[in-house]
Amino acid sequence: MNKKRILLIAVLCFLGACANTKSLKVNHQSVHHEFGESVHEKEYEDTYVMNLIYPKTDIPTLDEEIQNIIQSYKSDFLAQPFVKSDDRYEFNVDYQSYIKDDRYISVKMDIFMNGTSQKEVIETLIYDQKKERFLAYDDVFDQDATAVISAMVQEKLKTQYPKECGSKAFAIHTAPAAHNFDQFILRKGEIVFYFDEHTVLDHTTYVEVDYDALKDVISIEKEEESVFVPYQDVLNEPVKQIDKDKPMVALTFDDGPTLKYTSAILDCLKENQASATFFVLGSRAEDYPQLLQRMVLEGNEIGNHTFTHKQLTTLSKENIEEEISATQESIHAVTNRYPKVIRPPYGSKNDTVLQCTQGKKLVTWTIDSEDWRSRNAQTIVNKVLKDVKDGDIILLHDFYASTAEAAIILIPKLQEMGFQLVTVSELYEYGKNDAGKIM
Repeated sequence: MNKKRILLIAVLCFLGACANTKSLKVNHQSVHHEFGESVHEKEYEDTYVMNLIYPKTDIPTLDEEIQNIIQSYKSDFLAQPFVKSDDRYEFNVDYQSYIKDDRYISVKMDIFMNGTSQKEVIETLIYDQKKERFLAYDDVFDQDATAVISAMVQEKLKTQYPKECGSKAFAIHTAPAAHNFDQFILRKGEIVFYFDEHTVLDHTTYVEVDYDALKDVISIEKEEESVFVPYQDVLNEPVKQIDKDKPMVALTFDDGPTLKYTSAILDCLKENQASATFFVLGSRAEDYPQLLQRMVLEGNEIGNHTFTHKQLTTLSKENIEEEISATQESIHAVTNRYPKVIRPPYGSKNDTVLQCTQGKKLVTWTIDSEDWRSRNAQTIVNKVLKDVKDGDIILLHDFYASTAEAAIILIPKLQEMGFQLVTVSELYEYGKNDAGKIM
């Protein structure tokens, strides 16, 4: 049986399995976007950077409140006296969204500000679609709940952090008072309570409590959550015909995946028998298992773009390692493969970042499409084609409709110009890497 026939059978088997695939169940540290469409805003200035990802739910009251929260923190951030330095100030927002009983929408926003001081804050919202109003602590729990929650939270945290839980701050912020537990969300299987840094512990933390444990003090019933089992790693990389003597470039897509735009880009790559590298956020990886699996199956490469898109040069060595390793595991859980390449957010790197990325190739770019700035397909195409040359690494983001439109134009056009479209690792393998861009 020849290779082509083996490949065809494997593809058909995979597609058949996907047809019966259920949704993915992941642990709490994987960001879910169960409700709403992701909106992505970027801003690069000489003194600061912003990376804002938040949901648009099409529920006016909820969307307005989400915007109010973001704008409040954004105003505080921009009110700082900015000082120009190698490490720009940073404002970063990411989110998780959940829906329970087709009724309760929970939104958790992770807000990170790094300027004159570093601050990490969690904000939560719960919206009842049936009653069309927000729910507060007293709407979900009865009068006896606080003592029960306090005891459970203390027990769980003391088991996990025995040394840190002897402080006065811990006792104060886990005492049976409702305001200590008013940052929470409703997931399908459990309620999750969140605690800001420098309250219960020095860092942000959370405690998950199963609905069964609180059944006597709440009226929300537990639901079963479906499970997705990743496909087995039975297919090797598709056989490619790459001519090392002909020009080649690597298209790279950051910050995804997204269902609509990543899918469109993958369709075009497949149609033109081309490949690309997708630098995936660990916080999004397990939300879209079919897309990641498709990337691998169709010969593309998945790279590590950290878990939360924070500027690594502003973090401690421990936090950098956590950003990288969490993403490695998140991607491996879906694809059975660990990424071999990593791209730090904003391309920011220093000696500590380089130490933490040992064993993986650190990749930046040679052409920045600035797609986040123009949001115009033809402008993106013109910027890429203007100076493209053999060995280039082209930076794009699979988070915008305009980028997907541009990619659909660029992929066949670059091939017409004589370029082979390969992955970053293939560019490196064939000696086409630009010194300083792949390390």
